[in-house]
Amino acid sequence: MIRKATLQDIPGILELVQDNLGTLLPRSHQDYVELIDTTWVADDDGKIVGSAVLEVYSPKIAEIRSFVVHKDYRGQGVGKGLISTAVDAAQSRNIREIMVVTSAREYFEKLNFGAALNEKFALFWNGK
Repeated sequence: MIRKATLQDIPGILELVQDNLGTLLPRSHQDYVELIDTTWVADDDGKIVGSAVLEVYSPKIAEIRSFVVHKDYRGQGVGKGLISTAVDAAQSRNIREIMVVTSAREYFEKLNFGAALNEKFALFWNGK
C-alpha cells in the first residue's frame, strides 16, 4: 500500500536508504523531517518496503529523490506506484518539470522520463 509518510516512518525509511547506499546518497533524519509532507512509503503490513520523496524547488520544477524499494519487493509494481504517486503530486501543483537523477536510466525511461525539453541536460560542477 502506498501512503503518505509519517514521522514514525522515518527510521524504517532510513534503514532502507542505509541498505542501498551503493545507489543512493545518504540522508539524515532531519532531511526527512523537513520533507515529510512530500514523502511517500510503500507499507506491507507495517513494514516500510519502499519510499520516494518529491522535493519541490520552485513552482516549475521538482525532483523525485531518495527513491528506494526493498530488494524483496522489486519487480512487483511497488516502485512504479511510488513514482506515480510523486508525479501525481507534482502535477496537482502544476509543476511542469519533474526530474530524477539516477543510475537506473532504463527504469525511469519506462515510466516516461527522458531528456528535458529541447534536449537540455543537467550538468554538474566536478570540482576541478
